[in-house]
Amino acid sequence: MKNKGTQGGFIGKIILIVIALILVKYFLHFDIIEWIKSENGQKIFGPIIHFIKWFYNYLDNFVRNLVS
Repeated sequence: MKNKGTQGGFIGKIILIVIALILVKYFLHFDIIEWIKSENGQKIFGPIIHFIKWFYNYLDNFVRNLVS
């Protein structure tokens, strides 16, 4: 028997994040997406995104070498 309280958690979290972004923009007049696109946001998120891409490529090559 599954616990019905835990179903749909992923979609609920996405909806919660979207609502939080809307509330931050409305009440604090702060656009998070524009900040991420700005130069200061790129200084922070640029290396993080670069690492994620590098790690994904590393795992992809590792798995491809295991399979072949």
